[in-house]
Amino acid sequence: MTDQAAGMSVAWAWLTAMETSAFVDAVRRRIEGHPPDRDRPVIMENPQGTDLHALVAAFGSWAGQHRNLAAGGFVDPTLTERTGLPLVEPFGAGELLEMRGWGYRHRWIGCGLVASPHGPRTVAVIAHREDPASAGFPEGATWAEKLCIVTGWEPTPGPRVDWPAIEADLGTRLPTDYKEIVDLFGAGSFDEYFELAVPGGPGVDRNPWKRYGPDLASGGLLPWGWSEFEPGLMWSTGATDPDEWTVVTRSECGDERYSDCGAGEFILRMLTDVQLGYPMSHASGHFFVSYGTPDF
Repeated sequence: MTDQAAGMSVAWAWLTAMETSAFVDAVRRRIEGHPPDRDRPVIMENPQGTDLHALVAAFGSWAGQHRNLAAGGFVDPTLTERTGLPLVEPFGAGELLEMRGWGYRHRWIGCGLVASPHGPRTVAVIAHREDPASAGFPEGATWAEKLCIVTGWEPTPGPRVDWPAIEADLGTRLPTDYKEIVDLFGAGSFDEYFELAVPGGPGVDRNPWKRYGPDLASGGLLPWGWSEFEPGLMWSTGATDPDEWTVVTRSECGDERYSDCGAGEFILRMLTDVQLGYPMSHASGHFFVSYGTPDF
């Protein structure tokens, strides 16, 4: 490649990146504005030549791991209102080539490729998202299952944490609800506000509690997550049965607050109970941003 050709290639890549960034910013401004009509999704056409992979990466940098809704011209026939159907419904038979989607509060966000007389065109779609918990919870649902319903999260297959090995190092079992939540959600953020300490997740060791075991003092505090304003979300480990451990929060000022519930119930209340006082409890919808598969 000549120096001139190389320079043109770099300039084109820079221009394309700028166009992608500007387009993503425009989509985000639209998301923050008025919600889309439930029967009329918003379709925004991307600048000509923008790479779909670059667009997916740009959305994923703040919306997390995407869902594959259509690939190679094949639309997932199992899609429902809960899993992203509103993002593919605006397109006719054979029109949709690719679609990646994210659930984000009371909106669906998607980007994909659509067939046109002039070749595939890249689009973004913003569609109404029903509250996944509007029908309530089935009888006997666990806290982890309720969190899946509230956020609309669909667990994906993948490796699971080696809990027996971690618990052997720690010298105690860990609460069942916490382990189930980690196994269903993996590493990520609830409402971009709260994160679990997921073994093997970003910035977390395979066993984040090594320094606490195997001689964990009864009644000590064991961390299990953190939020935007509370760097310490912990269990009070006084109970012999870990499923009876209760939550203690520690604010940035060092103040501690005790709650008479476990981690699963506490997370659900953080999201939905306005009396608990967390800002996301006032949100119109809830979501989970996945960071991808942890390095278990």
